[in-house]
Amino acid sequence: MKVLFDTNLWISFMIGKRLSSLVDVLNRQDVEVYVSEQLLDEIRTVISRPKFDKLISKETRYYFFEMVYDVCQITDITVQADSPIRDIKDIYLLSMAESVPVDYIVSGDKDLLDLGKHVDIPILNYSEFITITKQTQL
Repeated sequence: MKVLFDTNLWISFMIGKRLSSLVDVLNRQDVEVYVSEQLLDEIRTVISRPKFDKLISKETRYYFFEMVYDVCQITDITVQADSPIRDIKDIYLLSMAESVPVDYIVSGDKDLLDLGKHVDIPILNYSEFITITKQTQL
């Protein structure tokens, strides 16, 4: 199963929400998690905001990126998605999903979740994704 997590989920994982379930997902042999340099750049930009200094230590930031580069599949964006999404800055995420292509986009972003799917790729919240992974457990 090929999966793309949105920036907001990665940041939630870094500040400690559902971190153990992320580790479980990343350790599964049947799940490939994809990231792109553009996604990682967005994460770096967001966590560099002063409000995150109290929430995410430098060590956590370092460990996070080390883990991502070790266990995730780095992909290039080779397709330009076409979508009616309200927040046009999210189009790169849909483009990345098409470029792989992934089986699921997992997000906490209301604009993405309201789409429901993109070119037959379901867009799920994290709880829905975990339910699916439990149903397909090895």
